[in-house]
Amino acid sequence: ALVFPGKDWLTIRLERAGITLLPTQRRLIALALLAIHILAGFQFGPAFMMLLLLGLIAFAYSVIEAIYHRRQLQIVSQLPRLLDQVVRLLRTGKTLGDGFAIATREADEPLKTVMLKLQRNITLGMTIPEAFTDLSEVYALKELQVLALGVNVNARFGGSLMDLLNNIITLIQQREQLNRQLRAMTGETRTSAVVLSGLPLLVGTFMVISNPDYIFKMIDDPSGQWVLMGAAGMQIAGMALIWKMLRSV
Repeated sequence: ALVFPGKDWLTIRLERAGITLLPTQRRLIALALLAIHILAGFQFGPAFMMLLLLGLIAFAYSVIEAIYHRRQLQIVSQLPRLLDQVVRLLRTGKTLGDGFAIATREADEPLKTVMLKLQRNITLGMTIPEAFTDLSEVYALKELQVLALGVNVNARFGGSLMDLLNNIITLIQQREQLNRQLRAMTGETRTSAVVLSGLPLLVGTFMVISNPDYIFKMIDDPSGQWVLMGAAGMQIAGMALIWKMLRSV
């Protein structure tokens, strides 16, 4: 049996966001950030270095998640059209693998990149159910997970692939319509969450610009360093809590 290498947490996150970084590029970025943190530690002290580290981690994570969320919406909106084309190809006598290969050539980005990874895994020796399962685990999309489950069930127990794909198309379209309705109903809540999350950051930035000596005195003072670290921790925790509450709506 073929054994495919596992992917670490960072690789999966970058792949979801469509960001490709070679190992050499990652090492260079890590070395540059390490040098910046060391200089910041020598200049402003260890407390500021920790604040800078937490801020960079939170900022990088937020950017990657925002890019992934945007790609996720595009992939879900493009998936029904691709599946509909696969159904038409199956009616002409094509196999499931050939149908996805042909439909992928005419797909739009970013779904085309996702499906090309599926084709690559099949070419490298994965079975079609295994390739769909791997794809659904990497991108963590409910629609891809349902598709992978359907392909696995069909490969094990048989059945009509065309009926299966048509049902998945209907399911995705209904789910997308409900998501749009939910976003319209919770627009005020999301706006309030953005304001509550950004207001402390804006106030802190205004204080740094208007009275920088006040902030630098806090950085130089040991008690002030603990206060800033506590404030940063509570800000990050509050933003994470608000984000989790929005995700549960």
